[in-house]
Amino acid sequence: MLMMPRTKRRQSMRQRLLLGMLAGFIAILSIISIGLWRYADDAANQSYDRLLSGAALVILEHTFLTTQGISVDIPYSAMETVGLARDDRVFYRIYSQNGTTITGDSQLPLPDVIVNDKIPYYFDAWYSLERAHFIVQSRLLTEGSHSDTVIVQIGHTRRARNSLRTDLIINGFSIALIVTLVGLFFIWIGINRALHPLIAIEEDLRQREVTDFKLLQVKPPREIASLISSINAYIQRLKNSLEHSQDFIADVTHQTRTSLGTLQGQLGLATQETSLEAMRERLQRADCQVQRTIRLNNQLLSHAMVIHRADKQETSNFSLVDLARSTLEQIVRDQIHSHIEFAFILDDLAGESDIIGGDPISLREALRNLLDNAVRHGPPANKIDVRICKHQSGVSLIVDDEGPGIAKDKHKKVLERFYSDTLGDTGSGLGLAIVNAVALSHKATLSLQNSPSGGLRVRLDFTNGGLE
Repeated sequence: MLMMPRTKRRQSMRQRLLLGMLAGFIAILSIISIGLWRYADDAANQSYDRLLSGAALVILEHTFLTTQGISVDIPYSAMETVGLARDDRVFYRIYSQNGTTITGDSQLPLPDVIVNDKIPYYFDAWYSLERAHFIVQSRLLTEGSHSDTVIVQIGHTRRARNSLRTDLIINGFSIALIVTLVGLFFIWIGINRALHPLIAIEEDLRQREVTDFKLLQVKPPREIASLISSINAYIQRLKNSLEHSQDFIADVTHQTRTSLGTLQGQLGLATQETSLEAMRERLQRADCQVQRTIRLNNQLLSHAMVIHRADKQETSNFSLVDLARSTLEQIVRDQIHSHIEFAFILDDLAGESDIIGGDPISLREALRNLLDNAVRHGPPANKIDVRICKHQSGVSLIVDDEGPGIAKDKHKKVLERFYSDTLGDTGSGLGLAIVNAVALSHKATLSLQNSPSGGLRVRLDFTNGGLE
């Protein structure tokens, strides 16, 4: 029989909080129990020690020194006082300083110290097969020129005081336990109230449609405010990602359908031509349309890649000079047989002043599009300059060409997708849109100007200066 693996039951936050509180209460109860035991023991001893002390003082007050020796008249009240501990057996002994027993049990255990006549001494000892508690107190008696010391020892078993101590501990612990249970009950209510925003969020997210990207509209406690902000930020990123995907699909569908339709039309017209020269012209137009379709698809993918990497925010520190140099070298190799002149210029750069923080792959794609546009729209003997220089708060990347340039009133328009300033061009209208997207993701300033030779100057000003 095939056994399915048993999934471990996850512990809820409510249980964790309650168990944590319970552990704290148990620790507090343990400390209270230790303190309660000491308090009960001291209270019981003090209560019954007062009985012993009162009885000893009464006996000492009725002890006299006569010519025949020490005379003791034990009052009934003394024994009655000690007898308040009803379950205990009482022992007593009255003796002189030399150890002679005057009355009482002469076998009672003696203390280990010499008793002072002013301070009573208490001790425990085993007697008659039972643990007993004793008081020993003395008094100096004088009669004329004679003096002697009388010592009173009274004790009783510990049954009553142990019983009192037990009652105090049980009563005190019971109250503490009740307080603990009531406290845990209110803590349970407090935990449920504290977790109510999370429960509301859970219900909100569970009942949503897959296309509902509305931000959470709750007023959370301060402790989970950052969590709500993170969830909202994540929802916003998902929404942006979905919108970018939908836009990409819509763009690919529309642009590819249009381009392929145009290609099909050219090929259809070519098949209908009877003249070889006219057919060749139609096929050349079809070939141009194929090139435009290929470039369009490549730039659509490039634009989607740039947007995707901007959403992922994969950044690092890199050298702008090294990136521009390697990208320019690739373009030069591709244009090795052309008459285009390339120049790479560095102005006022020293040390690590060209280090910026960002995505080198996206920035390389933007620079390739700038250089490709300069090659495509410029004259056959074009001159393209790639310049890197410092500005007040960072470093700038500048690309100049000798092409026709762009009218100032169209500078904003050409940054939109699929807008081309040149009629009949095979471009896709995505080159500067890609550059603009990269500039936005790097928090750089993109500006279009006239180059010194009258062509187009594209300038990117980076101000971040590297990641911390």
